[in-house]
Amino acid sequence: MKTRKHIYIYCIVALLSLFLQTSCENKRDDSGTLGGMWQLVEWRNADGSLAYDKPDKHIYYKIRSNLLMLQELPGETDTYFMTYYHLEGENLVINQPFTIVRDSELDTIPYTIDALRKYGISGNGRLHIDVLNSDKMVLTGESGTLRFRKY
Repeated sequence: MKTRKHIYIYCIVALLSLFLQTSCENKRDDSGTLGGMWQLVEWRNADGSLAYDKPDKHIYYKIRSNLLMLQELPGETDTYFMTYYHLEGENLVINQPFTIVRDSELDTIPYTIDALRKYGISGNGRLHIDVLNSDKMVLTGESGTLRFRKY
């Protein structure tokens, strides 16, 4: 027969494990196949002409949960845009872009979506997902067709 001391210890251990499990936040990425780092390999205008021809620079889309980071490399490592996005059917819809500023009074500076044109995102912030699999993504919008590879 168990003593009261053992019962108290079991109750305390059960309560501690319950508190630990409920206090943990779920930080797993739930963006599925869309999530990860994508390198732009080709950007063509609607007429088929090449829109981005900088062989010494590359554009990256980094997607995690509901955040999208846009960056051109090589370049200044502090020069990038962050934005929230959501999916509407087969469309990727970009919300308010911002940059993060270190060592400043403001931690973030908001921008308009027009600031993202150099990354292939048009003023309406909508990109249609034509192809999406584990190693390839093709997006189309007013700025043309963007082809990515998973990096």
